Amino acid sequence: MPGIYYKTALLLIYFGQGIIFSMALLIQSRRANESSSKWLSLLVFLSCLYIAPWMLGHSSWYAMDGYREFLFFFPFHQLFLIGPVIYFYVQSLIKPGFTLDRKAYLHFLPSTLYFLYSLLVFVVDFFILDEFYFYADGKDKDLSPWYQITGTISILAYTTSSYQNYQKYKARILDEVSFAENITYGWLKRFLLSLIFILALRVLFMLALPNWGDFGLKWWYYLIFACTFYYITFAGYTNGILASFAYQLPSPRLEENQTKELIIADVEKWKAKIHAYVVDASAYKNPRLTLQDVASHLKTNPRIISQSINQGFEMNFNDYVNEARLEALKARIDNEDHLHFTLLALAMDCGFNSKSTFNRVFKNRMGITPNDYLKKANK
Repeated sequence: MPGIYYKTALLLIYFGQGIIFSMALLIQSRRANESSSKWLSLLVFLSCLYIAPWMLGHSSWYAMDGYREFLFFFPFHQLFLIGPVIYFYVQSLIKPGFTLDRKAYLHFLPSTLYFLYSLLVFVVDFFILDEFYFYADGKDKDLSPWYQITGTISILAYTTSSYQNYQKYKARILDEVSFAENITYGWLKRFLLSLIFILALRVLFMLALPNWGDFGLKWWYYLIFACTFYYITFAGYTNGILASFAYQLPSPRLEENQTKELIIADVEKWKAKIHAYVVDASAYKNPRLTLQDVASHLKTNPRIISQSINQGFEMNFNDYVNEARLEALKARIDNEDHLHFTLLALAMDCGFNSKSTFNRVFKNRMGITPNDYLKKANK
């Protein structure tokens, strides 16, 4: 009879909680009417299936009749499906309201063909021949080298494409909103870096131990995979909760044919107008100030404002507004307002919308923490 050994138990911790979080993410998606949690739910579920053969195999399922057949015929490793799910999860985060079009379904063709192959193997061996033909060698086809290698290449390709899309999105966000640190690109970076870490580890194990069906040292890979995905699962669920309450859409994206740099002859005039509104009129105090807001006030298009800030101040919009907020805060400290109000209260009044964002911006700009700066100011 199969038993629960320590190697099984450690993987079972993630498997059990992963299934629960997968269902919770699906419920979250329906309640918030957003698709990103749905894609993450599917990714978490696939990761649970991914570790199942190792979790059950270390309980001797491969050594017993009935249990072995279940592991053979059930397609636990959906490697051709994981890549597209990662890609569409990222797309759903950077494109609010994202839905699949007809062309997008082509991404699921390889996983569909592999599922049909798995179904064919099951029908032939289990019903038609009533004996092992495909499984005559007694090895799990999910662990075949050709499938593990091509599956890894597929996941790597989709992760690379997702990272490139993330970089484009981050650049756009930094140039369109003044609260870039508070929206989803921070989580996207951590998510993609976690995937890159897993893929690098997977390639390392494949090179060191080419036989993926060897249950020996590869258990350590699955343990690290489970721990990493446990972080992705919990952090992704938390991000979904925060996004459903706090996420605000950025201004409309610049048209693709307008993304080339625009040389503005009267950049000094626009610099003066932008400074007059953002700094002199204290627009920086709006914690949700966007490029569109400034353009609307100055009765022009966002592209003019964006390029004027890029050329005139040599910054992106996010950095420019945060610089104005920081200068306003320093002026308040010079006026000794910090003796009557907390530093965080002053920061919030200057437009920073969270303590973490304020501390990060201050440290990046000034090279010291806000508290260290206060100590110097008091001296």
